Amino acid sequence: MAGQRAKCARIGGRPARIGPARALLRERDVRMAKPLTRLVPGATLLCLTALAASSLVGCADKEEHARLDATMTSDGYALFAVDNDRQQRNDVTFRVKDAEPGATYALLYSPDAPTSAGWFQLDVNSRSRCGGDLGPHCEIQGGFGYLVDFVKAPEGATEIVLRDDRCGCDAKNDSKSWTGHWAVMRIERTNKPNQMTVDVWAKTLQSIATEPDITQLL
Repeated sequence: MAGQRAKCARIGGRPARIGPARALLRERDVRMAKPLTRLVPGATLLCLTALAASSLVGCADKEEHARLDATMTSDGYALFAVDNDRQQRNDVTFRVKDAEPGATYALLYSPDAPTSAGWFQLDVNSRSRCGGDLGPHCEIQGGFGYLVDFVKAPEGATEIVLRDDRCGCDAKNDSKSWTGHWAVMRIERTNKPNQMTVDVWAKTLQSIATEPDITQLL
């Protein structure tokens, strides 16, 4: 009888350890793969999703750059056209190298090709700079365009920089092309040519930006 009770105790008692199989019999000892939502907090998961989406959007071109190496002839005037095949903003920079110390350089803008082109006498202090909007306050009489920037070359300068920012801003027709015209003029007649660099950064208006085309006309 005692032997039988011992046998029953062994049957109803705790199972004997049987090696590695024990981990498979007890769920709390089994390492289960956890879903991503249990490993990553909700806010972090949302950020990861947004980051992935933004990387796809970033594939669209938001800015394009074009550069032209040019020469201002000894008469002190150079005219450029910048062609855009869609509506976009143009940030333009003109660098005149080996500028004459004390000489003044002016930047003129025309939406259409200027009706008058070439060097002419100009007192930059007689007009205001256009800043953002074109208007009578900065218009140069005679069809030469609008005064958008000017600078006097200081002693010891290796180059001077002129800048402007114009936009083809018709968002309803963003595939419509547009052209801007810029002229760089040295006020003083020094009869010296200057090497120049023209940079244009085209920035997207609505969807994408495309590389503009820079042409020296004069």
